[in-house]
Amino acid sequence: MKTLNIYKIDSMDHLVQPREFDDVTEHSPALDLMTDFRTHQPHTVKSSVSAVGVARLMAMEGVSCKLVVDARQEFIGLLTAERLSEQYILVAQTLQGVERDDLTAGDLMLPRSAIPALDLEALNSATVGDLVQVLRETGEAHCLVLDRDQHHIRGVISVDVIAERLHREVPIAPKRSIARALSS
Repeated sequence: MKTLNIYKIDSMDHLVQPREFDDVTEHSPALDLMTDFRTHQPHTVKSSVSAVGVARLMAMEGVSCKLVVDARQEFIGLLTAERLSEQYILVAQTLQGVERDDLTAGDLMLPRSAIPALDLEALNSATVGDLVQVLRETGEAHCLVLDRDQHHIRGVISVDVIAERLHREVPIAPKRSIARALSS
Protein backbone atom coordinates (compact mmCIF):
# COMPACT_ATOMS: atom_id res chain seq x y z
CA MET A 1 0.00 0.00 0.00
CA LYS A 2 1.26 3.45 -0.92
CA THR A 3 1.57 6.08 1.82
CA LEU A 4 -0.08 9.36 0.94
CA ASN A 5 0.90 12.64 2.53
CA ILE A 6 -1.71 15.07 3.86
CA TYR A 7 -1.13 18.78 3.31
CA LYS A 8 -2.66 21.97 4.62
CA ILE A 9 -4.30 24.25 2.09
CA ASP A 10 -2.22 27.39 1.69
CA SER A 11 -3.83 30.84 1.46
CA MET A 12 -2.50 31.08 -2.12
CA ASP A 13 -4.32 27.88 -3.18
CA HIS A 14 -7.60 28.66 -4.94
CA LEU A 15 -10.57 26.71 -6.22
CA VAL A 16 -10.28 26.30 -9.99
CA GLN A 17 -13.11 26.45 -12.49
CA PRO A 18 -13.12 24.89 -15.99
CA ARG A 19 -13.20 28.34 -17.63
CA GLU A 20 -9.72 29.07 -16.23
CA PHE A 21 -8.14 26.58 -18.62
CA ASP A 22 -7.44 26.96 -22.34
CA ASP A 23 -7.22 23.24 -23.10
CA VAL A 24 -10.38 22.97 -25.24
CA THR A 25 -10.49 23.95 -28.91
CA GLU A 26 -12.80 23.23 -31.84
CA HIS A 27 -10.58 20.22 -32.56
CA SER A 28 -10.86 18.74 -29.05
CA PRO A 29 -12.81 15.50 -28.57
CA ALA A 30 -16.55 16.11 -28.20
CA LEU A 31 -16.72 13.79 -25.21
CA ASP A 32 -14.53 16.23 -23.26
CA LEU A 33 -17.57 18.54 -22.97
CA MET A 34 -20.27 15.99 -22.22
CA THR A 35 -21.60 15.92 -18.68
CA ASP A 36 -21.47 12.16 -18.23
CA PHE A 37 -24.17 10.78 -15.94
CA ARG A 38 -21.98 7.78 -15.26
CA THR A 39 -19.71 10.04 -13.21
CA HIS A 40 -21.89 13.11 -12.49
CA GLN A 41 -25.28 13.05 -10.83
CA PRO A 42 -27.85 14.52 -13.25
CA HIS A 43 -29.53 17.74 -12.16
CA THR A 44 -33.20 16.77 -11.88
CA VAL A 45 -36.42 18.40 -10.78
CA LYS A 46 -39.93 16.99 -10.37
CA SER A 47 -42.46 18.10 -12.97
CA SER A 48 -44.81 19.40 -10.25
CA VAL A 49 -42.32 21.92 -8.83
CA SER A 50 -43.03 25.62 -9.34
CA ALA A 51 -41.32 26.93 -12.47
CA VAL A 52 -40.44 30.19 -10.68
CA GLY A 53 -38.82 28.16 -7.89
CA VAL A 54 -36.84 26.11 -10.39
CA ALA A 55 -35.59 29.30 -12.05
CA ARG A 56 -34.25 30.54 -8.70
CA LEU A 57 -32.70 27.14 -7.94
CA MET A 58 -30.97 26.95 -11.33
CA ALA A 59 -29.58 30.46 -10.89
CA MET A 60 -28.23 29.57 -7.43
CA GLU A 61 -26.70 26.32 -8.71
CA GLY A 62 -25.26 27.96 -11.83
CA VAL A 63 -26.80 25.39 -14.18
CA SER A 64 -28.53 26.06 -17.49
CA CYS A 65 -30.80 23.00 -17.56
CA LYS A 66 -32.50 20.39 -15.42
CA LEU A 67 -33.88 17.03 -16.39
CA VAL A 68 -37.56 16.81 -15.45
CA VAL A 69 -38.79 13.64 -13.78
CA ASP A 70 -42.23 12.38 -12.83
CA ALA A 71 -43.34 11.09 -9.42
CA ARG A 72 -41.64 7.72 -10.15
CA GLN A 73 -38.33 9.50 -11.00
CA GLU A 74 -38.71 8.63 -14.69
CA PHE A 75 -37.27 11.15 -17.14
CA ILE A 76 -40.02 13.08 -18.98
CA GLY A 77 -38.44 16.29 -20.24
CA LEU A 78 -35.81 19.01 -20.18
CA LEU A 79 -36.17 22.42 -18.58
CA THR A 80 -33.72 25.08 -19.69
CA ALA A 81 -32.97 28.59 -18.49
CA GLU A 82 -34.36 29.83 -21.81
CA ARG A 83 -37.68 28.11 -21.13
CA LEU A 84 -37.77 29.82 -17.73
CA SER A 85 -37.28 33.27 -19.28
CA GLU A 86 -39.84 36.00 -18.85
CA GLN A 87 -40.94 35.63 -22.50
CA TYR A 88 -41.68 31.92 -22.15
CA ILE A 89 -43.50 32.44 -18.86
CA LEU A 90 -45.73 35.16 -20.32
CA VAL A 91 -46.60 33.05 -23.37
CA ALA A 92 -47.27 29.99 -21.18
CA GLN A 93 -49.54 32.04 -18.91
CA THR A 94 -51.51 33.22 -21.94
CA LEU A 95 -51.73 29.80 -23.59
CA GLN A 96 -52.65 27.96 -20.40
CA GLY A 97 -54.68 30.69 -18.72
CA VAL A 98 -52.90 30.30 -15.38
CA GLU A 99 -51.12 32.61 -12.98
CA ARG A 100 -47.35 32.88 -13.06
CA ASP A 101 -46.90 31.16 -9.68
CA ASP A 102 -49.06 28.22 -10.82
CA LEU A 103 -46.78 27.28 -13.72
CA THR A 104 -44.77 24.13 -13.08
CA ALA A 105 -41.60 22.63 -14.48
CA GLY A 106 -43.83 20.25 -16.44
CA ASP A 107 -45.67 23.18 -18.04
CA LEU A 108 -42.49 24.75 -19.43
CA MET A 109 -40.28 21.74 -20.15
CA LEU A 110 -39.35 20.45 -23.56
CA PRO A 111 -40.98 17.00 -23.60
CA ARG A 112 -38.85 13.90 -23.91
CA SER A 113 -40.10 13.20 -27.44
CA ALA A 114 -38.88 16.60 -28.70
CA ILE A 115 -35.39 16.59 -27.18
CA PRO A 116 -32.53 16.11 -29.63
CA ALA A 117 -30.09 13.34 -28.76
CA LEU A 118 -26.71 12.26 -30.06
CA ASP A 119 -25.30 8.75 -30.08
CA LEU A 120 -22.50 8.16 -27.57
CA GLU A 121 -20.62 5.94 -30.01
CA ALA A 122 -20.70 8.66 -32.71
CA LEU A 123 -19.38 11.20 -30.20
CA ASN A 124 -16.29 9.05 -29.69
CA SER A 125 -14.94 10.27 -33.03
CA ALA A 126 -16.53 13.75 -33.07
CA THR A 127 -14.92 17.08 -32.22
CA VAL A 128 -16.16 20.12 -30.33
CA GLY A 129 -16.52 21.81 -33.74
CA ASP A 130 -18.85 18.99 -34.82
CA LEU A 131 -20.94 19.60 -31.69
CA VAL A 132 -21.19 23.31 -32.37
CA GLN A 133 -22.32 22.61 -35.93
CA VAL A 134 -25.06 20.16 -34.93
CA LEU A 135 -26.37 22.44 -32.17
CA ARG A 136 -26.55 25.32 -34.65
CA GLU A 137 -28.37 23.10 -37.16
CA THR A 138 -30.94 21.94 -34.60
CA GLY A 139 -31.37 25.36 -33.03
CA GLU A 140 -31.13 23.77 -29.58
CA ALA A 141 -28.74 24.87 -26.84
CA HIS A 142 -28.86 21.45 -25.14
CA CYS A 143 -28.62 17.92 -26.46
CA LEU A 144 -28.83 14.61 -24.63
CA VAL A 145 -26.40 11.77 -25.27
CA LEU A 146 -27.67 8.21 -25.66
CA ASP A 147 -25.88 4.94 -25.19
CA ARG A 148 -28.15 3.24 -27.68
CA ASP A 149 -26.75 -0.24 -27.01
CA GLN A 150 -27.59 -0.06 -23.29
CA HIS A 151 -30.67 2.18 -23.72
CA HIS A 152 -29.18 4.70 -21.28
CA ILE A 153 -29.43 8.46 -21.34
CA ARG A 154 -25.74 8.91 -20.59
CA GLY A 155 -25.28 12.64 -20.54
CA VAL A 156 -26.04 16.13 -21.69
CA ILE A 157 -24.19 18.65 -23.82
CA SER A 158 -24.79 22.35 -23.29
CA VAL A 159 -23.81 25.19 -25.58
CA ASP A 160 -23.15 27.26 -22.44
CA VAL A 161 -20.45 24.81 -21.34
CA ILE A 162 -18.99 24.76 -24.85
CA ALA A 163 -18.87 28.58 -24.97
CA GLU A 164 -17.32 28.76 -21.51
CA ARG A 165 -14.58 26.28 -22.39
CA LEU A 166 -13.89 27.86 -25.81
CA HIS A 167 -13.84 31.34 -24.19
CA ARG A 168 -16.17 32.78 -26.81
CA GLU A 169 -19.84 33.12 -27.66
CA VAL A 170 -21.47 30.24 -29.52
CA PRO A 171 -24.73 31.73 -30.84
CA ILE A 172 -27.60 29.33 -31.46
CA ALA A 173 -30.63 30.62 -33.36
CA PRO A 174 -33.82 28.86 -32.20
CA LYS A 175 -35.71 27.15 -35.04
CA ARG A 176 -39.13 27.54 -33.36
CA SER A 177 -41.20 30.41 -32.04
CA ILE A 178 -41.84 30.45 -28.29
CA ALA A 179 -45.52 29.53 -28.77
CA ARG A 180 -44.59 26.57 -31.00
CA ALA A 181 -41.84 25.54 -28.59
CA LEU A 182 -44.29 25.44 -25.69
CA SER A 183 -46.75 23.36 -27.66
CA SER A 184 -44.07 20.75 -28.51
